[in-house]
Amino acid sequence: MQFLKKNYEKIVLGVVVLAALVVVAFLPITVSREKQQLTDMESNVLPPNPKALPPLDLTRVDELVKRGATSVSLNLADAPKIFNPVRWQLKADRTLFRNPAGEEVKGLKVTRISPLYETYSLVSASASAGLATHYGIGIKHEAADTVARRNIRINYVSINQTTNNFTVIAAEGPEEDPTSVTLRLTDTQITVKITKEKPYQRVEGYTADLVYTSENKSFLNRRKTDSSSISFANESYKIVDIEESEVVLLQLSNQKQWIREFNPSNSTVPAN
Repeated sequence: MQFLKKNYEKIVLGVVVLAALVVVAFLPITVSREKQQLTDMESNVLPPNPKALPPLDLTRVDELVKRGATSVSLNLADAPKIFNPVRWQLKADRTLFRNPAGEEVKGLKVTRISPLYETYSLVSASASAGLATHYGIGIKHEAADTVARRNIRINYVSINQTTNNFTVIAAEGPEEDPTSVTLRLTDTQITVKITKEKPYQRVEGYTADLVYTSENKSFLNRRKTDSSSISFANESYKIVDIEESEVVLLQLSNQKQWIREFNPSNSTVPAN
């Protein structure tokens, strides 16, 4: 027992070394066995005489290479085909022709353009003892987008009070019944004098009458604020602007804008 106690560590170390030698001795056997198993698996998975792959079809690649070698020139001689958004189509023989749709707007005539006014008028005056006189100023916007907003609206304001784009800066005549009132417009800073008989007006928009004679269609009193479009020749257009001498339309199918000028000689409108 004394021998074991004194040489315990040496005995354990010797056992470990012996076990390591046994493992090292068996490693070649284990590696050889694993190699044999891998060889057997490979022989089972891969056929001994594999079938050759078919040759690659490079036809499409060759066509692309040939197309890439062909030079391409940009023809700017016929610019409408490149830059004009009017629709085009291809015939069966691959020739290009202009689609008739999109040109009919040139047959649309503007027969009338009328101004729409913003009007400032003197309606009344309210004078009370000890209080500042208030003047009833009526404002009417004929170009408003709704019928309700086109009605006259009366604003009661005193001297030097600013509201709704104007300031009353002076009044003439009796307080309870002035002969005239002077306004300063906020947006332009101009001064205007108004009376009950003579209001101040300025153009704030236009209405237009249009006619498409090929289909005997008339479009009367159209405004740029109209939500509805006009339709003729199987196309629809939205009026986007009206000026004193022209109407601007947007073709909804291709988003192209057209300008139709007003010619006074086209002032006769056929009845619907």
